Amino acid sequence: MSPSCPTGRDVLRESVRGQRRDVALGSLLGSGHQLGEALVPVLIGLVIDRAVTRSDTGALVLWLGVLAVVYVALALSWRFGAWSGDRSAVRAEHALRIALVQRVLHPGGGAEEGRLPGALANIATEDAKRVGAVNMAVMYGISALVGILTTAVVLLRTSVTLGLVVLLGTPVLLWLGHLLSKPLETRSEAEQERAAHASAVAADLVAGLRILKGIGGESTAIARYRTTSRDSLQATLKAARAQAFQNGMVISLTG
Repeated sequence: MSPSCPTGRDVLRESVRGQRRDVALGSLLGSGHQLGEALVPVLIGLVIDRAVTRSDTGALVLWLGVLAVVYVALALSWRFGAWSGDRSAVRAEHALRIALVQRVLHPGGGAEEGRLPGALANIATEDAKRVGAVNMAVMYGISALVGILTTAVVLLRTSVTLGLVVLLGTPVLLWLGHLLSKPLETRSEAEQERAAHASAVAADLVAGLRILKGIGGESTAIARYRTTSRDSLQATLKAARAQAFQNGMVISLTG
């Protein structure tokens, strides 16, 4: 592929690379949050073993203090990590939107061929937003991996069986989650296509409003848009159902 005609993979890679500092910071802080979450039950066990069962007030205060520090650290890590991740997503979205507009307005033209203005506007907003969200997905993925590895190490030290369940079961769950996401990917693509078409028809009707009024074509235009909007609604509902099904199945499998 030439630089002037990048693939979807190229666009996603550039989205992450262009905001690598914020993505790295968000991943680091997110990993700290997951690490803290994994250590909380361990610390609670230490509080019980070394303070409660021994009726040691000093040890109880000490370990409760450590637990409080961990809670504050993981809460702050989540807050600033999410902020950094959101910032990387929004900036990537903005950069892609500007690049799309520049391409559409380029004197050489070509980007608008076969697309109505409304469809281009939808691509520059909703599609760009989804590309930016990849940065958040990368941050969450790295953080989750750190949490899984930490949990596996803790469990292996406590129970080899539990540790192996996590280490061997996680790849299986990820594979099943990937299979469950296939219907969502298909329906999400259809949702975006129908939304772009509805936006294109709306922009086209507004642009030709005076002409429609002049020839008395309002009722036909309304019927056309109603049909298009209904198709877009159905595609959105199908995508929402697919996402709800995937979320429910992933939660059930994880449980």
